[in-house]
Amino acid sequence: MLNLKGIFKYYSNNFIKTYVLRDVDITINEGEFLTVMGPSGAGKSTLLYILGMLETIDDGEYYYKENPVHKFNEKKRTELHKYEIGFVFQQYHLIDELTVYENIEMPLLYQKIKGSERKSMVCDILDRFN
Repeated sequence: MLNLKGIFKYYSNNFIKTYVLRDVDITINEGEFLTVMGPSGAGKSTLLYILGMLETIDDGEYYYKENPVHKFNEKKRTELHKYEIGFVFQQYHLIDELTVYENIEMPLLYQKIKGSERKSMVCDILDRFN
C-alpha cells in the first residue's frame, strides 16, 4: 500500500545541506499499524508528513497503492491526500473562530459531501465524544 525506496529529505542554504532523512526504506501493507519512535529531531514528524503527502521528498521513490507519488505535481498529491489519506496532527489544528461542529465539518466541505450527510456524520462524531 505504501512503499518508500531510498528516501532522502534535506534542508539547505547556500553553504550546507542538513539531512533530516537519509536512504529510508519502508513498506506498509494495508491493515498494518506503524509506530515511529526516536529522539527529538530524528525526523519522525518529517517522515509522517511525507507519508501523509504534506511534504515532498528530495530523492528516492514513494508509491501509494502502486502510484508514483514522487512524480506527482502538487495538485495531484493534494487530490490524493484529500480523498485517500487520514492524518492526526501532533498539535491539534482547530480554527478558533469556528465552533467544534464547524471544525469537524470543515474537511467534509472540501470533499463536497451533501449537507444532510455532512450533518449526520458530524453529529455521529460528536455523539461518540459526548
